[in-house]
Amino acid sequence: MTKTAPTATGVQRCLTEIRQMIISGELLPGQKVHQGEIAALLNVSRIPVREALSTLQAEGVLTYKPNTGFTVARFSGEDLSEIYLMRRLLETELLRSIDLSTVDIAELEALNAKLSTLSSATDPDEYQETNLAFHFRLFDHSALKLVRQEVQRLWYMSSFYRSLYIQEADSRLRVHSDHVQIIEAVRANDVEKLIHISDEHRHSTESLVTQRIGWSRPR
Repeated sequence: MTKTAPTATGVQRCLTEIRQMIISGELLPGQKVHQGEIAALLNVSRIPVREALSTLQAEGVLTYKPNTGFTVARFSGEDLSEIYLMRRLLETELLRSIDLSTVDIAELEALNAKLSTLSSATDPDEYQETNLAFHFRLFDHSALKLVRQEVQRLWYMSSFYRSLYIQEADSRLRVHSDHVQIIEAVRANDVEKLIHISDEHRHSTESLVTQRIGWSRPR
């Protein structure tokens, strides 16, 4: 990652850059995050970096221990299962609260079309950002502000593990196909169908990710 001009500094920029480093795997689960190194990399002082790290700790993306500092959170299969359980419950409430007739279908189609041109191997950051944008274009139509914020936090918490899913060619094809079905449900103003497709879409990701990390749900 190249340094940018000091005029582009700020806590929000630091948040964005550190999150992207986690999503891309530049910072791995369990890895220590050094404030000085991040500040030098982003060409900023330690102050906005420290504030950004504290925010990420509050979101659950980082952990903090005295005399150790910040590290990228590790998730077990059990943790991921709970994250996806919370996502299912909260995202369902978001979708139920949306007036689907107000959703810009052309915008969703454009984002999904863009996604189909991207490679998770050569454009992993842009792929993840576009995929997130597709879903949050829907969620942002909900008036449930605090629920939206919590869902966003859960997405960031599982971002590294979700990146394992999109490395599979079949998974990328399914993502695009599922998005097409989501768009059609929105077009038909069918919220129950939208919720069902979203559940299946989410479940396929959870299943493959937990398989990749070698965890299976206890019977």
